[in-house]
Amino acid sequence: MEQSKKIILAGWGTWGHVIPLVSLTSYLSDEGSYEFLWLWERDSLEEEMAEIQAIDFKSISAWRIRRYFDIRNFYEPFKNLTWIIESMIYILRFKPDYIFSKGWFVALPVCIAAWILRKPLYIHESDTVIWATNQLSSRFASKIFYTFPWDHIDGIKHIHSGPIVHPEMIDGVTSMQVEENERLKVLVIAGTQWSTKIFEALLDILKDCKDIDFHIILWDKNLHFRQKFLPFSNVEMYDFLKPAKLGTLMQSCDIAITRGSSTLWELMYFGIHSIIIPLKSTWWNHQYYNGKHFEEKYGFDLLDEDKELSLEMFRKLQKYKDTRKSDLNLEGYFDGLHKIEKELSQ
Repeated sequence: MEQSKKIILAGWGTWGHVIPLVSLTSYLSDEGSYEFLWLWERDSLEEEMAEIQAIDFKSISAWRIRRYFDIRNFYEPFKNLTWIIESMIYILRFKPDYIFSKGWFVALPVCIAAWILRKPLYIHESDTVIWATNQLSSRFASKIFYTFPWDHIDGIKHIHSGPIVHPEMIDGVTSMQVEENERLKVLVIAGTQWSTKIFEALLDILKDCKDIDFHIILWDKNLHFRQKFLPFSNVEMYDFLKPAKLGTLMQSCDIAITRGSSTLWELMYFGIHSIIIPLKSTWWNHQYYNGKHFEEKYGFDLLDEDKELSLEMFRKLQKYKDTRKSDLNLEGYFDGLHKIEKELSQ
């Protein structure tokens, strides 16, 4: 009987980076025999998701990489020595075949510990801009997977895998046929945080969009908006949706209002035209560059959240009022997971 492979997970602290790790574990659990250990901070979103997915979790800490002057930059790096040793202990105990990192500051000591112990380190970069932790750890990584195409990809160490999507999202898809909606059906999926400007702009125009149906996913950081949207009969809200339910909803929606996160890939696969409103405060404005890729390749719309957002959003909704989704675009949905699994199986 073939022995199971062991993988340590380390990843970033937002849904756009946590969900790919959850997706990877869900996919690999179906494809073969794998055992996982998730290393991250205590009382984090990662710990919560690990518990939901029944993945063993151990807490570590690390200093934040600050690309600006801060007195903590002079003494916190010394703490990292302790956290590297802590990561090494977990690696020695778990004896992983691979360490798989999505990046950010807590992942750095894990990546360094992997290098010291000569354990294969695999990195996945979701965005068009490589984050600082991934830039540092890529120097000693065995493989780096990229969602977006890069000029330096060689197919050996640097691999264009494409996105990691959640396999369970298509569980609710029972047919490739799409039923035409009587009215435009808009999905608003703007992430767990930093969605305030989008929701406030939408509230400004809802009274003039009574002939459009909106399905808004609030997530945990935006539940206070529920009372504000309640008066509108053409709005349906969801606090949270499991992947299969989200996939079912995406199948029925015509267009989306969203940020420039990795959600854009799922929307594209489900045949949804997206109105992208990048969050400007993100690292190196990466959401804008993500959105620019989708604008150029798929014809999605790209709006500036600081330039008459309510008016521009209204104009786009009126432009697409008679638009109806014709079909799904699920071909290649699992390509990213297939390519990563192939490398892990070697």
